[in-house]
Amino acid sequence: MKGMLIDNSTLSYRDGTPLSTELGCRPHKSTRFLRRGEARYQDRLPELYRDRSECCGCTACRAVCPLDAISMLPDEEGFEYPVVDAAVCIGCGKCVAICPFKKHVIE
Repeated sequence: MKGMLIDNSTLSYRDGTPLSTELGCRPHKSTRFLRRGEARYQDRLPELYRDRSECCGCTACRAVCPLDAISMLPDEEGFEYPVVDAAVCIGCGKCVAICPFKKHVIE
């Protein structure tokens, strides 16, 4: 994974803030979104994790998504985290409800 470059230019946070595109290790903070500006249901986009420590990378959210709007992509350090395609997401909440990490650790 050494020397791995991640293109953050197409990703943003739930509030629309773009991820840093500067060189160097600047790990993302929370759920990343593709095509945030094209979201049909912007007010219902899921916040799968507010902090990277709230996600264990189990892929349960990806598996339960009825529209395949969630993919697992590596972050700046090479660890895979869910990325939501906001243009496809319908905000059903199944991804948040299925999260075993949230159920047993956060609540």
